[in-house]
Amino acid sequence: MFPMPEPYKRPDRQRGMTLISWMIVIGIALFFALIGIKMVPTYLENFAIKKVLENIQHDRSVRDMSRQQIKNTLMKRFRINGVYEFDRDNIQVKKTKQGKKILIDYEVRKPIAGNVSVVMSFSESATLPQ
Repeated sequence: MFPMPEPYKRPDRQRGMTLISWMIVIGIALFFALIGIKMVPTYLENFAIKKVLENIQHDRSVRDMSRQQIKNTLMKRFRINGVYEFDRDNIQVKKTKQGKKILIDYEVRKPIAGNVSVVMSFSESATLPQ
């Protein structure tokens, strides 16, 4: 084998990570933790929106409602499920051959630091049979 150079054999020269290395590692970990803290609530809201759409597909009383009534029902159910910051203009109700199709297409921007933001785009849909 190759002999180790003399400076590396001494125990006082083998120290591991330096303070600067630890600060960089901690900084990167904090950055990803901050992004996670900003993004997780938005994904939880999207999960609640998906659940409302799943439930509304099986609700027979919604099938006979007008577009405006469907939007109002969705907004009420969103509030019940903890989705408060949702714009009703992102809800579209279209008539198709299979029934009424509900499309929810929206973007959420969460500022991270300064002019840096995280943008999350969501698109959910459900079909109400006739």
